[in-house]
Parts: sequence; C-alpha cells; structure tokens
Amino acid sequence: MLLLTTAACTDRPGEEDDDEATVGDPSSPTDPTDDETTAVDDAWFDIGWGVDVFTPVQDGDTLQVVWGTQGAAMFPLPLRGGGFVLPDPPSDYSSDLAPLFDMHIDIEGHNDGIGGHFMYLANYPITFEIQGDGSYEFLYVAAVLPDAVDPTTLQGLEARLVARLRPYDADPMEREITLVVDGGQAPE
Repeated sequence: MLLLTTAACTDRPGEEDDDEATVGDPSSPTDPTDDETTAVDDAWFDIGWGVDVFTPVQDGDTLQVVWGTQGAAMFPLPLRGGGFVLPDPPSDYSSDLAPLFDMHIDIEGHNDGIGGHFMYLANYPITFEIQGDGSYEFLYVAAVLPDAVDPTTLQGLEARLVARLRPYDADPMEREITLVVDGGQAPE
C-alpha cells in the first residue's frame, strides 16, 4: 500500500475559514509573509489517468492497472491545475509553497487498508511542471496497489476515487469520480 506522510502545514491560507489568501503571480512564488490578500477565484485542478500523457477521466470511465518497471501494479494518476502559486523552482517539494495532495480509493470488498479504504495517500507534495499555456501538470501519482491484491480480481469492479489538492494560497479543491477497474494482465 502506498502511504507517504509529511509534516502537515497547519497555517496555509487556503485552509482557513475565510475566503482570502496571500496570492501573487501563479507562475512565480509569493512571499508567505506578504500582507496583501485577495480571493483566489481562478484556482483549479483535475485528475486523470495516464503514464505518458494526461487523459481526463469522468464518472464511468475505466481506471486501468499498469505495471511499473519493478513489477508493482499501480494506477497512474496525473494531475493538472492552475491559478495558484508554486515554489521557485516548482520542483521544490520541500517548500511550504508546494501544493499537498490527498487521495483515497474505495473498491467494495477490498477496503481493508488505512482508514477503511482500498488505498490511501496523505500530504504528498506535488511538483508541478508549468506548461506552455500557463497551466500546471504532474505526471503522475503512482497509486501502488497493495501487494496482497491480485489486480485481475478487481476486473469490472467500481472504484470511487476522491482526490484533494491543497495549494498554499487557495482553498482545498476536491474531485470525486466513480470509475470501473480494468485489472489487465500482469507482464510475463
């Protein structure tokens, strides 16, 4: 089971009760001590499927299992977003400005992991790359299946994916999607 935890940042403006946060140019970092505040209305994020490219997913789509180079079965889950600050450089996962990602997947009959989920991930710092159009992309969160699970036994089962991105300067954003698992075949 994939579980990565880091120290939680409890004073992120996007996690306060008010709608205001310290913001600046989303393509460059802001000074967390900046006194200028404004609402972040244009922040967005989406989750998809894909190893080499971001493929959008919506309710009812397939969530395909793939095998990594070391033989682990996983769901490759790329992210896209924009309208919030990133560290400088965006690859600085240790920065307080790095967006944090939480996710869980529930598959009926297989939710015996942490928190009663099939798979659970918390406080994962995302190192987005800035795209030519100004949006951000991360390829990909490797949601590794538990070793004890034969992926082919998940074939055709419904998977409820709940993903949450917590940027430094924006309210947390959540996506919930119901997908159908394609267990595929293990490489020989």
